[in-house]
Amino acid sequence: MMQSERRLHPLSFLFAIVSNIRASLIPFLVAVFATRTMDAFLAVLLAPLAAWAFIRYLSYRYIFADDEMVIRTGFFFRNERHIPYSRIHNLNVIQNPLHRFFGLAEVRIETAGGHEPEAKLQVLSLKALEEMRQHILREKGQSSLDGNSVDEDGQPTPAGGRQTLLQLSLRELVIHGITQNRGLVVVGAATGLAWELGLYERYGSRLLSMREMLPNLSTAWILMVSIGVLFLVLLRLFSIGLAIYRLYDFTLQKAGRDLTVRGGLLTRFTTTIPMHRIQIVSIVQKPLQRLFDRAEVRVQTVSGGDESEEQALGSQHLAPLIHSEELPRLLREVQPEIDLDSVEWLPVDPRAKRRLLRRSLYAAAVLCAVSAFFLKWWALLLLAALCPLAVLNARQQVKHMGYACQSGVLLFRSGWVWRKLSMARTSKIQAVTMAQSPFDRRYRMSRLRVDTAGAGQTGHDLEIPYLDWDVASALYRSLGTEAAQTAFRW
Repeated sequence: MMQSERRLHPLSFLFAIVSNIRASLIPFLVAVFATRTMDAFLAVLLAPLAAWAFIRYLSYRYIFADDEMVIRTGFFFRNERHIPYSRIHNLNVIQNPLHRFFGLAEVRIETAGGHEPEAKLQVLSLKALEEMRQHILREKGQSSLDGNSVDEDGQPTPAGGRQTLLQLSLRELVIHGITQNRGLVVVGAATGLAWELGLYERYGSRLLSMREMLPNLSTAWILMVSIGVLFLVLLRLFSIGLAIYRLYDFTLQKAGRDLTVRGGLLTRFTTTIPMHRIQIVSIVQKPLQRLFDRAEVRVQTVSGGDESEEQALGSQHLAPLIHSEELPRLLREVQPEIDLDSVEWLPVDPRAKRRLLRRSLYAAAVLCAVSAFFLKWWALLLLAALCPLAVLNARQQVKHMGYACQSGVLLFRSGWVWRKLSMARTSKIQAVTMAQSPFDRRYRMSRLRVDTAGAGQTGHDLEIPYLDWDVASALYRSLGTEAAQTAFRW
């Protein structure tokens, strides 16, 4: 029996106008500057968007049926979408400062299929969001979470049995900003803006005249080094600021078999990750992260691909930064089948060292040949310096590369400067592929690719290279047989 129809919040059309303006702001600003009047902005941008948003608000309905959620849109071109409750695995909640001011939230309903959310409700009141959450959980039979509610920020309030796995303090956010290079985004945007405003032409001549006024060459070098150091400091400060903006109050919680990730300074996000939908777990350690004894944990899930930056952050990073001592505890909660301390790693083919060395030497030779036009005979000195580095790189890469398959989990590690360890349950494997390049065939080697349900446009996240053909064939048959005997669960 169909229940009564429900509408979006009356302010939905205003938020739709703001969202559409933000998405198409640049071309309309060009039109305003070209016409030198705001009439073009009002006539071409605001009025049509306002009319379209208001019509969409009037036509948008959602209904809680017995076993599915029905969403209807449109007056002339009508669209009706039926979403079974059993397929819904996540309600993504986004709140910017304007949402929080009016006590509203944007909700995206995600299922296992498709490259975009099944439905986007912009916007709902917190009371309507709580009603939707409770109705979906009740229909899915998840009575253990029926006691959850949302607070004034639209976030699920901790209920009995909810466990906090990770919470990033301000100090951890500062370390995260130092270990990342996201400040380049801000610097790049500032550089482009300065170019558009003509600041280089205005102040470039002054900088050149200041350089001519320097008394000697050493003073010029000191000035250049100081500018370089200042640039690096500003880069890290921008990166720290961006980390605080995106990850403020980052919290990872576990309730039953679900993980909840939330955070954000101005625009807050909340993402629920059902643990049985996690396809691949990866542990990444960059050089600066190892310096601070930190790592980051990423996951690949079955979800839509049309995510905002905040949603993508929540669904891809279980831990943007975590201390190495806390890492085993987190992995026990997410992947209880495996203990990294007891993994028996198997090496790749020893001939991989020779192949990597040759590739590095060829790259060094090409680099020196190109630089010879500028460095002349100094290019030979550069080649002499790169050869030991090539030997070191080949040796260390093979040393830190390995794989294992135990307790129903396939693991692969690689990298000695930028390290990465990926693991996937064999029950999540969709396809196993053996691939050979011409060089692989020459050495009678192969690479093994593993696809999961979460592998999309990002390609293969778990690929084991440099395997002997016989070893790869045996592993291929083993993984294929084990995956075929396991019932896949969405």
